[in-house]
Amino acid sequence: MMKSATAVKRIDCVYLPATNTEESANWYMDYLGLRLKRPVHEHQAQLEISPEQSIFLIKSKEPRNVNYTEINGTEQCILTMEVGSFEELYSKMKENGAHISDIEDNGDCGHNFYAYDPAGNKIDIWSGWPK
Repeated sequence: MMKSATAVKRIDCVYLPATNTEESANWYMDYLGLRLKRPVHEHQAQLEISPEQSIFLIKSKEPRNVNYTEINGTEQCILTMEVGSFEELYSKMKENGAHISDIEDNGDCGHNFYAYDPAGNKIDIWSGWPK
C-alpha cells in the first residue's frame, strides 16, 4: 500500500464529560480564557479555543472523566494545551485552590503541570517548546 497524505486537516472539537456543565464551563473560562460559543445548556457547554477549535463539555449520566491508566500505572490525560503566560497561569490556579500538580521540567520538551477540571478530567498544561 502506498503512503498517501493524511485525510485529516485538523482537530475541530474535543468532547469532554462534565458533571455540571455550568461549573465546568466557568472553570475553562476563568482559568484558560476560553469563550462561550453560545449560552450554557444544562446538557452541554460549547467553548471556543479559536474560531477553528472548540471544547464541548457534555453532561454525563454518572460522574466520569477521560483519564486512563498507562501500562506502567501512571494516570494519563488525553489533552495537552499549550498556554501563554505559563508561570502566571500556574500561580493563579494555585492561589485559587485549583486541583493542579507541581510544575515538571522536561528539559528540551519545556515545562508542564497537570490540572483537573471540575469533572476530574486531567489536562496537561504545557509551556511550549523552549526557545
